[in-house]
Amino acid sequence: MLENFKNQSIVTKVLYLLALLLFILWVIPSMVSYYSDMEHYKGSQQEIAKISSKYGVDSQTQPFSQELFQKSTEKIFKKVTVEKLDENRYSINIEINKEDLKNFHNFIDTLSLRYYVQIEGELKFKAKDDVVNVSFVISKL
Repeated sequence: MLENFKNQSIVTKVLYLLALLLFILWVIPSMVSYYSDMEHYKGSQQEIAKISSKYGVDSQTQPFSQELFQKSTEKIFKKVTVEKLDENRYSINIEINKEDLKNFHNFIDTLSLRYYVQIEGELKFKAKDDVVNVSFVISKL
């Protein structure tokens, strides 16, 4: 093999050298970068799973359904009403105890992880005794 290489022309030797340099300077760093990105991706997946379990998000994001949203939210809060405003917008009223405000904030933080929705405008809070009434508008994405 080495004898055949010695007998090759200088152009062929230069082409082999260029191919070797291309491999060393482009392919190997690309492979290293790929495996580094894969490790970063796996770490991110583990972090997302950890956050999801911390906030009780145990399923994939799903399309918004008025009935499903109301059933699942009533398990968490005292009273929930959902009114359809138009094709893609809903008015939400949630009545919660003051000691459950932290749960409400976690609920709002993870709302877009549970459903394909976004909150429009602002959250409106009204307090009465030990109860807080929160109203807001969401739109389906």
